[in-house]
Amino acid sequence: MMNQNFELHPDKSALLIIDMQNSYCHKDGSIGRAGYDVQAMIATIPKVKQLLAACRSAGILDIWTIQNHYPDDITRSNHRLTPHTHRWSAGPPALKGTWDAEVVDELKAFTDSSAELITKHRFSAFFDTRLDTLLRMKGIDTLLVCGVATTHCVETTIRDAYQRDYDVLVAKEAVGGLTSDSHNASLKLVNETFGAVISVDQMLDLINGQSRTLSMATVKKSIL
Repeated sequence: MMNQNFELHPDKSALLIIDMQNSYCHKDGSIGRAGYDVQAMIATIPKVKQLLAACRSAGILDIWTIQNHYPDDITRSNHRLTPHTHRWSAGPPALKGTWDAEVVDELKAFTDSSAELITKHRFSAFFDTRLDTLLRMKGIDTLLVCGVATTHCVETTIRDAYQRDYDVLVAKEAVGGLTSDSHNASLKLVNETFGAVISVDQMLDLINGQSRTLSMATVKKSIL
């Protein structure tokens, strides 16, 4: 029988910060220019900063993913259906070498001092990257997830993490999506199947050692 209480081990955990870039988390980024409301994603910035500070204080590794697209990506031309990168009115997001692809100013300084930056070219942080190897080398079995966008890179990465047998905790207020309905549906699915969705305060308590144990019964009742 599975344990109904989850205990966080800082030395076996990592904070995975997904795509906190201007494209998604700035009003002038390509997603905002395409007509989407990016306020929910912008609102994650201070929450991510809180988690990052707590994790570094607790000795928990932080890993950042950086989405990069290319204007001359020939793999997109292999599609007969228009790929997602070309469905935005503002053009492909997060083009390599542009302001759009840079980490938001509020967090950029932290990436300079973190050695673990994962460049990715697809939704999942695991697809054709060194992430899985890095986690295994570091002895990591638990991911604390934050970032954007909930229904795209966040959920896809969580699914892939679960399929690789990692435990996943998601900080509810530190992930954001394009619409509240799709965001909430994604978190509900994650909580039911692929991990546990908890509040930022709950995650901070686990990180800071105020409560290293999480009741799974409480998690199931608390979502949304």
